Amino acid sequence: MRNQDIHRFVTVVDSDKVVVDTTVPTELVAKPKWDSFENNHFAMRRRLVAIFLRVANMFICRLRAGRRLAKLKAFIATNQIKTRADMVRKVNEDYRKAIKAGVVDLDDGSGHIKNIRFRFGFNPESIQSAMMKLPL
Repeated sequence: MRNQDIHRFVTVVDSDKVVVDTTVPTELVAKPKWDSFENNHFAMRRRLVAIFLRVANMFICRLRAGRRLAKLKAFIATNQIKTRADMVRKVNEDYRKAIKAGVVDLDDGSGHIKNIRFRFGFNPESIQSAMMKLPL
């Protein structure tokens, strides 16, 4: 067909001939890939950063917990604490020292750890300023 077109000098309109090749196999060679990150490099990098941050935070938390556990074990070993009652007595003693030093001002007179009051609250101004930073 191409050879005929080379030697032709007049335009010919032929609507009967099929232009699309119908001998193409029905099975596609390049099948669609359902990977949302295939061409989205920013999303791939953001995902990797999120994974790194999650693992790094877990690692840091475990390091801190290990250090605290080592300090608690050293405290227990240096004070010869063997039972739960020994620990309660030592904590009460430490609490009384904190009261005398002026670190703690909540004391009902008994000096027992179970009588320590705990107050929890949010600062409304900091919440309001944080809310102003959120995107709408």
